[in-house]
Amino acid sequence: MSRLPFIACFLLTATAVMAGTSADYSLEPAVLDGGGIAGSSANYALNPSIGPGAAGASTDYVLRGGFSGMLSDAASLVLTAAGAAGSLNERATLQLEARIRYDDDSVAALALPAANVTWSVAAGPLASINSGGLATAGSVYQDTPATAMAVYQGVDGLLSITVLNLTNDDFGSYAADKLPDLWQALYFGASGIATNAGPEADPDADGLINFQEYAFGMNPSLFFSGMLEWSGSTLQKRGLATPFASGTAGSFTFRAVFARRKDFGAAGLSYTVEFSGDLSFWRASTATPSVLADDGEIQAVSVPYPFFVNGKKATYFRVKVQSP
Repeated sequence: MSRLPFIACFLLTATAVMAGTSADYSLEPAVLDGGGIAGSSANYALNPSIGPGAAGASTDYVLRGGFSGMLSDAASLVLTAAGAAGSLNERATLQLEARIRYDDDSVAALALPAANVTWSVAAGPLASINSGGLATAGSVYQDTPATAMAVYQGVDGLLSITVLNLTNDDFGSYAADKLPDLWQALYFGASGIATNAGPEADPDADGLINFQEYAFGMNPSLFFSGMLEWSGSTLQKRGLATPFASGTAGSFTFRAVFARRKDFGAAGLSYTVEFSGDLSFWRASTATPSVLADDGEIQAVSVPYPFFVNGKKATYFRVKVQSP
């Protein structure tokens, strides 16, 4: 009797498989669907596929089989700004974009339609982000970090943006009062709404208004701090103007010494020293002030006394400071 050759064939077909469960997991390994169902427990996560291969992860391992057509889940969003900008001028706008970062750490080449993303301000001085992802910066008193947030189908992402300060007198109720916003924020708070921060206010009741306290480098929250003090070229104590005599007996030089901001030119401040012999008639000094000392921010500068003012010996002086 002749024998026919034995031929074994295996035919792979897609079949539905029963779900498996235990006290530790519940997994549906396969169903007749479009490409696999994810299973997870406290200890693992598994993404089966209609083809060979799977992705798995836990606190102890990450596994992804190599195969074509594998599935990926969105893990987070990657936010970017138009032109890769990381900063934004105050009150200006910046277009934001969101891309999906998948669980294999790859990032989608195309940005999501902005209208499909929920945008919000997570922190900092962004005034708003509209539904199209256009961010608008608020006013700031110094360069300040902000954070934009986007959410898409349960995953989110953040983007840090620095809002840049362009001008020094445009922040909240501190705006347009001829005092720098940064100085007001330092002494009256960063909210920009303090009621005692205006240039004419005198919150410490020492007779010096805030504008004078700023111009002479003093603290508007501390009552009168005394006169200027310096040693060599170092300003040791900020304070009010003071007369100063130098030289030897018979050849003393009398000078009026006052505090002046080192940035007075950029700040638009002008200082004028006036002398009088009777407190009635005053004459402005035409001498160029000499710098005696400074502390990095404030200078002690001086001008010489004239001999006579309006026929009377110069005895008194005062300092005027103005801003445009």
